[in-house]
Amino acid sequence: MNTTMVTTARAMTVCIAAALGCNAAETFAGSLSYDETVAGTSLKYVVQFSDLDLSRIEGATALYGRLRYAARMVCEPIQSQQLGLAEKYRACVDKAIADAVASVNRPLLSQYLQLHTKGDRAGLLQLAKAH
Repeated sequence: MNTTMVTTARAMTVCIAAALGCNAAETFAGSLSYDETVAGTSLKYVVQFSDLDLSRIEGATALYGRLRYAARMVCEPIQSQQLGLAEKYRACVDKAIADAVASVNRPLLSQYLQLHTKGDRAGLLQLAKAH
């Protein structure tokens, strides 16, 4: 496989992962599968985004939504292991989203994450109007 093809493939998918200290899991095209016999590995969820234009706010918003869903899926075992782990679950989701956004490395998506994380609704509206 040549370098151009590898770069293109990376630009179209991103993997959300969380190290969970529980059952191992891997994903195939966005669905989770669990292997009860292997413990201590990462749970992964592949997010496709080749259909999105990340230079437009609609594309960045759509990808953020997909990443958020994927992060919730990979971090869900934390919440279901014991009641009262809401803070650890939230930290897992936040880290998974931040890591995925960093790996996508698109300015508009990064800016959207920063504003969303701060709860800056006015900034999000301004960003939407600008793009």
